[in-house]
Amino acid sequence: MFRWAYLPYSMKMAGPREAIQHMIIRKNFGATHFIIGRDMAGTKSTITGDDFYGAYDAQETGKKFEAELGMTVTHYENMVYVGPEEGYVQESQAKKDGKKVAKLSGTEFRRRLRAGEEIPEWFAFKSVVDILRKAGDKAFI
Repeated sequence: MFRWAYLPYSMKMAGPREAIQHMIIRKNFGATHFIIGRDMAGTKSTITGDDFYGAYDAQETGKKFEAELGMTVTHYENMVYVGPEEGYVQESQAKKDGKKVAKLSGTEFRRRLRAGEEIPEWFAFKSVVDILRKAGDKAFI
């Protein structure tokens, strides 16, 4: 049986360590598998603005400890938009095929929302953008 669950927990932005903590918490709730996305719980340097952890550090750390924790880390690579014909593909495949990639970061998305600027249809449904704009900053708390 598969079931989504909500965990009332605030992110600590601790990168790979936080991925391990989440794995332990979810194991205690009975989970056997765990998805670690790109840059899970990552943060940026307050001085340079550079990412503090590598994009896949949390995934690699999770894989390293999955046997010890009795959990299986499910592979999840960053997806990128390559156009209306193919839609979204794994980033590594797009690079391999030399595809032009369209990107919009979460930071840029929120900036555009707040400024009332256009959000590309490939990034978010217009109905979702409308709801987020109506909610304002409360949507991101």
